[in-house]
Amino acid sequence: MGKRFSWALGCWLLSVVSVLCAGCSHRQHSRTESPSDTLQLLTTHIQQCSRLYTAEYAIHKVVTHDDVLRLRGQLTGEKYDFELPFLGDRKIAIPMDATVKAYIDFSGFSEANVERNGQHITIILPDPKVLLTSTKIDHQNIRKYVALLRHDFTDDELSSYEQQGRAAIAAAIPDMGIVESARKNAAHILIPIIQQMGFSEQDITITFRQDLDIASTIERTTE
Repeated sequence: MGKRFSWALGCWLLSVVSVLCAGCSHRQHSRTESPSDTLQLLTTHIQQCSRLYTAEYAIHKVVTHDDVLRLRGQLTGEKYDFELPFLGDRKIAIPMDATVKAYIDFSGFSEANVERNGQHITIILPDPKVLLTSTKIDHQNIRKYVALLRHDFTDDELSSYEQQGRAAIAAAIPDMGIVESARKNAAHILIPIIQQMGFSEQDITITFRQDLDIASTIERTTE
């Protein structure tokens, strides 16, 4: 049986930016504290953020599949492979909705992530992590065609197509820009916290690892 797959990827929508950081408590501090005390307090405040979700994408994708029966074999030493179009083909389009979330885990944040040079402070962000969650098939809007002489799509086949759709979405994550969004949104959250420590906004730099392999940030398990 010959099979052809195509992945029609719908628009990527930045639906929600989660800036929930309930554990990130902070209070005003004076610059009269010693630099070491300031760094320790700042590190403690940022550690309290723990797992900070900073970006969320809602993705709509259409998984398509069609196949035509083929006859393959070998006769008198010669291989043959040809379609049997008179038996008809099968086609299906499966709408899928998925959610991709990005977060930064500050639980391992330490003074090694903080650099202070006089009145200027630099925060080196941990690498973001990305989760593919909440994959769901829109069963009501599945469209299919099955020729009279062909059997209908089975539950196992539908499950297989869903898994292939998930894999296609995961493979496309590095091109979505969600990691960059996660970093920018984390900076927007951290700057006010650092300002509460007595630093001016122009003296704060939020940076990150430049050689990050985005594919390495994708977690294969879901929530």
